[in-house]
Amino acid sequence: MCGTRSSAQMFASAKISLRIALLSAAMSLVLAAPASAGVDCVMGSKAAPAELIPACGAIIDQASNPAADRAAALLVRADANARISGGLTQALRDIDRAIALDGKNSKAWRLRGDLLREAGGDLNRAAADLSKAIELDPQDAEAYELRGVVYTNQRRLDRALADYDQAIKLKPDNAQAWSDRGVTYYLGGDNEKAIRDLSEALRLDPNRPRSYTNRGAAYKKLGQLDKAVADDGEAIRLDPRVPEYYDNRGLSLAALGEYDKAIANYDQALRLAPRSNFFTNRGDSYQLKGELGAALGDYESALKLDPNFALTYNNRAVLYKKMGERRKALADYETALKLDPGNDNAAAGRRTMIAEIAKFGTEPLRPIAANSGNGPSFDCATARREVEKMICADPQLGVLDRQIAETYERVLKSAGSRSASDLRRAQRDFLATRNSSFGRPGYDLRKVMQERLQRLNAMDS
Repeated sequence: MCGTRSSAQMFASAKISLRIALLSAAMSLVLAAPASAGVDCVMGSKAAPAELIPACGAIIDQASNPAADRAAALLVRADANARISGGLTQALRDIDRAIALDGKNSKAWRLRGDLLREAGGDLNRAAADLSKAIELDPQDAEAYELRGVVYTNQRRLDRALADYDQAIKLKPDNAQAWSDRGVTYYLGGDNEKAIRDLSEALRLDPNRPRSYTNRGAAYKKLGQLDKAVADDGEAIRLDPRVPEYYDNRGLSLAALGEYDKAIANYDQALRLAPRSNFFTNRGDSYQLKGELGAALGDYESALKLDPNFALTYNNRAVLYKKMGERRKALADYETALKLDPGNDNAAAGRRTMIAEIAKFGTEPLRPIAANSGNGPSFDCATARREVEKMICADPQLGVLDRQIAETYERVLKSAGSRSASDLRRAQRDFLATRNSSFGRPGYDLRKVMQERLQRLNAMDS
């Protein structure tokens, strides 16, 4: 078996965009930007950043305006800056200024905490800002939800759950809070509660692809693979541009033993984003399907993208073990353990390979000798090509190779001179294509050899 893995897409939450609610009648800001700008800084807070930034700047830069008004304008401009590429730094500066002008504005503290979290900044500082927002406004459901996200990212799961509980109590129809709590239950190993919360999130908002794929991951943990496949399918239907959804569905299909369907999903994931874990997952399905050359090619592609991916080394070691390449298998197990010392699969594999090498040596395993009458048509001791090593390592492929060679020789002897020339050319083409195509994704060596034998048998009848 290949090394186990959890769904890499089961994260604490999708990013929550910077949200500002500045349209309350309680807001004192009434000053509009100059008429030439055409946009009111507050009433036009959903306008394009290019319009909002100068409109708000006109209010912010007017020192005679009340501090609360300038602070509110800074928050709107911060949101506008957060929506443009490279604008996060300026957005944080604007929120810092807003807090300096009006330190009792709970939204400013909440927004800065959210932005620090979203920008991948200091999570401790983000939690402190969100705590300040809650202190100033204990009814701010969104601040509880966002602090829960921070705690989830810090793996402080009990605190996160308490915050989501409070967020849901204050705002029971908040689908995001239900979804976030569901993911946190998943991370804590409570998959039944995860499914319950994610289902409620989808009842409140059925157009949440990430909630579907996260619920699918929980179903997968419970072994309910058909439901996992269905949920990943819904996620793909809602947003077919996300490669992780195809990868997740591929993992469920592979667990069901539907390797061709799994490979088709990995193909789509790779078309959208060539990532090392997608190549590794596809390689696993090829390996389990028996297409060892294609599996080897995928593992090598994965390691080119990420030479420090421990799982790939572990799973390639499993492949090398099947091929009888003990030295290579041991080296890959050792690399996997160096990168991930807690990898139990790699540790067990390494022990097995050390024992096998002590018993059999490091020479590649030859299940069937070339001169046994049942093995390959060539001498495995002199095999250099990867495809030849594969044929030597797989008894069924070895028998196929010998049958092809013997049938070819028999047909050749009975052919006329012209037919013999065509037959030799066809055999050379077959071998050349086999040697050059082996290892490419989708290449099925066993199938190709079976088809060649069938064609020769038809000539021999």
